Amino acid sequence: MFRGHRWRRGTLAALALAGLWITLGNTACSHGEPAQQIVLILVDTLRRDHLSCYGSTTPTPHLDRLAENGQIFTNAIASFHQTTMSMGALFTGRTPSLEASRGALSWNGRSWCGLTRFAGPSEEQGCIPKSVRTLPEILRNAGYRTIGIVSNRLLFQPAGFERGFADWVEVGGRTTWQEINAAALEAMERRDRDKVFLYVHYMDVHNHRFGGRSYASLVNSVDGGIGALLDALKQRGLRDDATIVFTSDHGERLGETHFTPGSPYHYGNPSFEEVLRIPLIVSPPRFAATSEPVRSQDVFRLILELAGVRDSSPSELEPDELILSEVHWRIYRRGRWKSLMPRLGKAHYLIDLIEDPGEQRNVADEHPAILAEHRQRTLTLVRDLAAANRPLSQLTAEDQKRLRALGYLE
Repeated sequence: MFRGHRWRRGTLAALALAGLWITLGNTACSHGEPAQQIVLILVDTLRRDHLSCYGSTTPTPHLDRLAENGQIFTNAIASFHQTTMSMGALFTGRTPSLEASRGALSWNGRSWCGLTRFAGPSEEQGCIPKSVRTLPEILRNAGYRTIGIVSNRLLFQPAGFERGFADWVEVGGRTTWQEINAAALEAMERRDRDKVFLYVHYMDVHNHRFGGRSYASLVNSVDGGIGALLDALKQRGLRDDATIVFTSDHGERLGETHFTPGSPYHYGNPSFEEVLRIPLIVSPPRFAATSEPVRSQDVFRLILELAGVRDSSPSELEPDELILSEVHWRIYRRGRWKSLMPRLGKAHYLIDLIEDPGEQRNVADEHPAILAEHRQRTLTLVRDLAAANRPLSQLTAEDQKRLRALGYLE
C-alpha cells in the first residue's frame, strides 16, 4: 500500500510528465469496505505547486498532515480552465465540451457546464442536463446523507449542481473559509444518519485579485481553514476512518510567459499547464497507484469507487487523453505531447512537455507524424462531443450578475 509522504519538486515533475498513463480502474481500492463517510474538499483556483506537500515553499501544514496520513496523486489535471466545466465533469464523469455542429457554443448559463450535447431542446434552465446522473444523486441513492456547501455563484441553483443533495447551502458574496466552515458544521449538525457525503467548496484563493492579498498568503490561509474544519468535524462525529478527498477545479496563471500570450488568470485560450495541474490527496490511503493521470471526470469515478458504487457511464476519452474544447482554441494532450490549435486559421502548435515544461517552444515542424495523429484524433473527438441543439447565445441577466460577482464582467 502506498502511503503519502513529502515529495521533492523534481520528483513530482518527473512523475507528472513520465507518461505513466494507467486507467483509474487499475488504481484498485486498497480497502475492501466502502467508505461510510466521504468528505470532498475543493479549493477553487488552486494550483498544486503552491502546496508544501507538492514541494512548494508556501507553508500548508494542515494539508501536509492530510497527505502524510494519506496519498498524493502526482498527475491530477483539470478537465477545463473554468469552474463550471471542470465541476460539470467531476459531478457527472463526462467530458466537458463547447463543440457544436458548427464551431463553438456561446458561453452562457446553458452551456457553461460543457454538457449541452445531453440537453433536450425544451430544457431552459440549468447547465447539467436532467438526463445526466450526478454524483450526489448516485450517492444519495446509495444511502448517503448528501450535503453541499458552495460559495461559487456559477454553481448556484438552477445550474444543476444542487441535484441530489439533501442539504444544499449557497454562501453568497466573497466569502472566507470562516463562513464556509460555519455553514458546513451547521449542516453536519442537521444530518439524520452517520453515512455522509460532504462537499465543501472554498473560494478564498480565487479572490486573490481582490483585497490586496497575495495568492500564496491566501493558500496558506485556506490551509488553516481546512485544518480547522477537519478538527471541528472530528468533534462532531466524523469518524477516524472517514475518507477525505482534497482537490481543485483548476489552477491559475501568475505571470508566466509562454510561446503565445494567452489569457490571464484562469481564462485559458489556450490553457497552459499552470491552469491545468491541480492537487489531489486522498486520506487515508485507499488506492494502489497514484502516478496515473486523474482528470476531473475521473474524480467522479474515484469517489464512486470509494463508496462501493459501480459506475456504468461511458467515457468518451481514452484513459491517457485530455481534450479542452475552448471558445477560441482546441487543445489535445496525450503523454508528453500537447497540441494547441486555434479555431480560426490552420495553425497547429506542438509542445514537448518533458523537454519544455514551461511551454516556450513550438516544435510542430519537427514532428509531423505527431501533428497528423493529434489532428485526426481531435477531429474525431470534436464530432463525438458536439451538441446538436444550440441554446440561446446571449448571457441572461442572471448570468451577468453571477459573472460580475466573481470579477469576470466589469
